[in-house]
Amino acid sequence: MIKYFSNNEPFVLVLIPLLVAGHLVLDIYFPSFEMLAVGQENLWDFDFKLIPALYARTGAFVFVCLNAFLINYVFNTHEFYERNNYLPSLIYILLVFLFPMSLRLGEDLIGHTFFILSINKLFDIKQNEDARHMTFLSGLFIGLAITFLPVYIYFILFIWLGTLTIRPFVLRETLLPLFGAIIPLMWIWLIDQHFYQSFIEFDSSLDYSKFGNILIFIPHVIVLLLIIVANKNIIDRRAKSSIRYKRILGLVIYTLLYSILVGGVILAFFETYFYFTIGAVILSIILPYAYLGSKHKWFPAGLLYLLLILNVVKFLY
Repeated sequence: MIKYFSNNEPFVLVLIPLLVAGHLVLDIYFPSFEMLAVGQENLWDFDFKLIPALYARTGAFVFVCLNAFLINYVFNTHEFYERNNYLPSLIYILLVFLFPMSLRLGEDLIGHTFFILSINKLFDIKQNEDARHMTFLSGLFIGLAITFLPVYIYFILFIWLGTLTIRPFVLRETLLPLFGAIIPLMWIWLIDQHFYQSFIEFDSSLDYSKFGNILIFIPHVIVLLLIIVANKNIIDRRAKSSIRYKRILGLVIYTLLYSILVGGVILAFFETYFYFTIGAVILSIILPYAYLGSKHKWFPAGLLYLLLILNVVKFLY
């Protein structure tokens, strides 16, 4: 299966909805994983837990598939590899399946959608072209992501860094992302004038205690090994790539490190793994290199299959 996703074979994308549907069916028969997440952080004051189970599962199905396809669109459109491949979609769902947000529609999945749209617009920026339109839309999308998961407020720095990495400094292009992000927050102010408190309060949590190391230690080791292999292949690829590719790939790596830093700081001070979900999008761009550039493909393929097995075993634990 991994081999087919790594080739330019668009038909394999039909497997994404099937895998997501299968995951949801397992949840129906073995509903032991869905209640591990606690907390509601969206600034719209909407309780996603009030959505009936059928509609919540349907919404999760739609957004998991949509995000998987969007991240693959970003990967192929911006030519992160010399030919189209569909590993980012597969890796995204394997990572998201590790979290309860894959089973019920919630602010996490919607936040992912707007975050993907934001980085897509950022990657659209060209060195010698006016970037006002792209920077504004990137800020607008990150602003919408903030309204569903406030932790994305800190990724406005990522937009500024990305713009300055690709383009020379232009004051309007630096300010427009901020204006774009403020627009959704102005609507939030009409609902709650104290919404800014959510930027320093992190109340959501995940309780994986009954799984022991299965969903904490083992997945982290797998992802870390994939990152190490991917990093070696990325270094080799950057040495013979265009300047633009080096810049946007460097931006992706920075964003991954930033995601880990944010998740790690919140874990240290608030004792919750919940916010590591924000790294799933960026990992879906980086981890395909563990397989695509590897001479010994059995190793990264085996790790990805192990992730798939863990996502089934968790229902039976």
